[in-house]
Amino acid sequence: MTRRFMFAGFVMTLGAHLAFSHIRIYPTESTFGAREKYTMRVPNEKQVACVRIEGEFPAEVNIYDFEFKPGWKIEFKKDDKGKIIGAVWSGTMAPYEFVEFGMLGLNPKEGSSLVWKFVQYYDDGSKEEFTGPVGSRLPSPVTALKPAK
Repeated sequence: MTRRFMFAGFVMTLGAHLAFSHIRIYPTESTFGAREKYTMRVPNEKQVACVRIEGEFPAEVNIYDFEFKPGWKIEFKKDDKGKIIGAVWSGTMAPYEFVEFGMLGLNPKEGSSLVWKFVQYYDDGSKEEFTGPVGSRLPSPVTALKPAK
């Protein structure tokens, strides 16, 4: 009986870790047409350093400014018209640490959600792609859009 409780406790702890440890975007809800500070929270879930994060921003949002972090370099990805469509953050994050990167953006005036895509690279050459649908093992972060109250 004790082994069952221990196993159940382990499974619950593992599930909680997986549920809260992926790359996230805050806020998870915003309003149409709002100027918003989006914060990308990136945890290092591995026992090797995280050295790079590549982001692809939702086409509907206009990201126009970034918070710079000491020890990290940002390269912008732009389309042929000069709009920022993504970024690459390079630096070093030790195992079991996290870092937050801030971005300012202008939301679209309609739609239902913003889907963000990120790929996290590690010092051992491995990577994790947070590009899947909600409910998958590595989901894309999503910001729901609502009308202003």
